[in-house]
Amino acid sequence: MVHSMPRYFFDIEDGERTIDEQGTVLESPGAVEAVALRTMLDIARYEMMRSNERGLAVSVRDETGTEVYRTELTVRAAWLVQAESALC
Repeated sequence: MVHSMPRYFFDIEDGERTIDEQGTVLESPGAVEAVALRTMLDIARYEMMRSNERGLAVSVRDETGTEVYRTELTVRAAWLVQAESALC
């Protein structure tokens, strides 16, 4: 008997929600976690600081639509002194 690997869908929330309609076939829970974390960190690396506080989440659904994993990241940034004096 051949066991097919499950498909997982990685939805992104970064102020708006982007639904993964294609999904990714993965063989293990560890692979699901690794892809979710890598996806979140890749997005954070390039798009995080459009404001002083930014939240990002990746939710993973299985083939039935059940959310099975979620990872979140919040970045807060603020000057502790006046910006002009810090740049002198």
